[in-house]
Amino acid sequence: LSLQEAGAFAVVLECVPSIVAKSVTDALQIPVIGIGAGPHTSGQVLVYHDLLGVMHHPHHQKHVPSFCKQYAHLGSDIHRALCEYRDEVRDSHFPTEKEFSPYKMSAEEEDKFLKMLSVDEKTRKDESVQI
Repeated sequence: LSLQEAGAFAVVLECVPSIVAKSVTDALQIPVIGIGAGPHTSGQVLVYHDLLGVMHHPHHQKHVPSFCKQYAHLGSDIHRALCEYRDEVRDSHFPTEKEFSPYKMSAEEEDKFLKMLSVDEKTRKDESVQI
């Protein structure tokens, strides 16, 4: 009650028995959010990595809280996708100029750009000689 009287707008209860969470929720007029505190709070919260099974490492699986229901197992899909991305970049299969480089210049603009680069390169060389 002291937290509520002090002006707290809500309370989070984590890893407490359901009967304790229910008692606190019933006693307070502000919302009580539970994480591993049973079904009798004003609302629930879970860490989305746990909820979605984002982490794929076996070490993490051993440490998913017992109160967390996993609605998906995205970690293995994410790991597979990241490995595929890494491999394609390393092997120069991604991005390709044809499929994944949509931003183009006209030939005239490209020519202007290359001329500006050569001027810039010459200027940089000249400045390095002066140093």
